[in-house]
Amino acid sequence: MQTAFNIKATDMATTTDFLNAVENQTILTMEDMAVAVPRVAPVIQGLGGDIQDLAVLMTALRQGGVSAEQGANALKSGLASLINPTDTAVEKLGSMGINLNKIVDANKGDLIGTVKDLGSALDGLSKYERQQALESLFGKYQYARMGALLKNINSKGAKETMRLARTNASE
Repeated sequence: MQTAFNIKATDMATTTDFLNAVENQTILTMEDMAVAVPRVAPVIQGLGGDIQDLAVLMTALRQGGVSAEQGANALKSGLASLINPTDTAVEKLGSMGINLNKIVDANKGDLIGTVKDLGSALDGLSKYERQQALESLFGKYQYARMGALLKNINSKGAKETMRLARTNASE
């Protein structure tokens, strides 16, 4: 975590306290994070995220029944598809009333905001249209996992992880 997220040694205690609190309050475990960090940390950091953002995303994925390994891999490819979608995906979502480029541009540097806004936009679709949009954007291999992320990003567990990310060690 120190290397992947450029966390100073002096800040590791705070990070560990945060992850322990998340483990105690949600479905996400330290083991899940230990699996995810080496696989997806450079992507999260490259998009302006931090360890707290990764914990929120992984909590949402785990709540959707996605394993840590699969979730980390889904984040790697799914987030890349989100920030650099194919013309086909932009067109398909556009035909459904979702301006994907606008969502991404409005949230530059706010990874959680991007995911939440896309999830909210997809909520307005029928189940069938939602699946079509997810497959078009994320591909045949990751659309179910990314769908679980988008469905659970506003869940109780993900919200609790977000709350914990804003608290200090004494709280």
